[in-house]
Amino acid sequence: MHPLAEKVGETIRAQNLFPGKGSIIVAVSGGIDSMALLHLLATTGLGLRDRLVVAHFNHQLRGSDSDADAAFVGQAAKRLDLPFETESGDTQQLAAETSEGIEAAARQLRHHFFAGLAEHWIAPIALAHHADDQVETFFLRLLRGAGNRGLSGMLPVSMLGDYDDLILIRPLLEISHTEIVEYVKEERIEFRVDASNTDTRFLRNRIRHELLPLLENRFSPAIRRHVLNAMTLAGDESDFVTSVSNNFEDGADLDFDETPVALQRHWLQRQLILLVVEPTFDLVEALRLEIGRVIEVAPGRRLYRTAGGRVKEAAYAVKPEFSLAKREVSLVGQAGEVEFGGLKIGWERLAGGLAKWRELGQAEGREVFDAESLGQEITLRHWRPGDRIQPIGQTGTAKLQDLFVNQKTPKAERRKLVVAEAADGRLFWVQNLRIADPFKVTEATAELLVFSFR
Repeated sequence: MHPLAEKVGETIRAQNLFPGKGSIIVAVSGGIDSMALLHLLATTGLGLRDRLVVAHFNHQLRGSDSDADAAFVGQAAKRLDLPFETESGDTQQLAAETSEGIEAAARQLRHHFFAGLAEHWIAPIALAHHADDQVETFFLRLLRGAGNRGLSGMLPVSMLGDYDDLILIRPLLEISHTEIVEYVKEERIEFRVDASNTDTRFLRNRIRHELLPLLENRFSPAIRRHVLNAMTLAGDESDFVTSVSNNFEDGADLDFDETPVALQRHWLQRQLILLVVEPTFDLVEALRLEIGRVIEVAPGRRLYRTAGGRVKEAAYAVKPEFSLAKREVSLVGQAGEVEFGGLKIGWERLAGGLAKWRELGQAEGREVFDAESLGQEITLRHWRPGDRIQPIGQTGTAKLQDLFVNQKTPKAERRKLVVAEAADGRLFWVQNLRIADPFKVTEATAELLVFSFR
């Protein structure tokens, strides 16, 4: 038996990842990681081969290459004499319909496919996520503002979102990508190469191909090991806080101000989840720091915290201090449209620079930006006290509140205005104000992003 198969086998036995004798669905894209997983699980000495079902979803994103991937995985299943399940879906179409980006649409279609298979075969789904994926996930979630639980990364066994009966198993989380490459080479396992894995328009790929190499070369060659250790600590501490918090009775009043901050946050997060409200850091902190502060979390929905630490709904007539409602928008793709704050906001990428910008001219309800400066994901939200922007043509930043006062914008209207954050957190657009200077079209601009609103 290959040493890597022995290592994976030990992990499976130690963590009891595949109890019983039922089927195991192996998600196989055809890439190096999933092909390694398939052959590792099919290793005779592990005793799992007769339980395996090979599953492949065709996202229809790469034309004939996507079809070739499906055929390749089907042939691999045939050679191993294993059942093969496959399905396809139009990811581009779903992304256009939902305006949530290619990655989100692909994930939605794939998960629906897995859920159907899990129900049919009454089986968990084995995924090929490995240690390097964990490190990438850490930075991905860090950049999106995750807390300790999110930074602890993927678990060896987890449930999938809205699919309560769908169990995901990750046997390779302790295996590095280097080990996988060596195994595939030594065992002469064929695999497909997906060119989209090098497309740095996707945030995970930028982390993989740009951020991590930079950190390894310029700061610490051991960065991956350090991150994995930090993830373990974050997960263990999150589990401890959760266990203590679970001892509190739902609806009970606490001596909130005397409770450790970590428990305060967790207690508020837990209540927000029960109220079906996203427990963002900003919202939790706003509730935690001030008793009775009314916060609008969605149009017409307001929350506040009592002295005893309970989160309650505020009456609609209560005047909100500010709104924490927001929407993250992926700019991956050619165009899209979303609704937020009563506005329909559309975006479109156009090749060109200053000449193209001049050709477009000025238009009501439209702004044009340097696409690269915005990044691949923006956030739409409302004005918050302390927000600043660098107006076009100026060298310094200004408080939005001062700009609103200068423009004589009524206080009630200020809270309703939509603002937009670039991927780096800076404001690049404010409804009824001029755009931010760092995001304007310049001589160096190669691609425009046309931003329309009505």
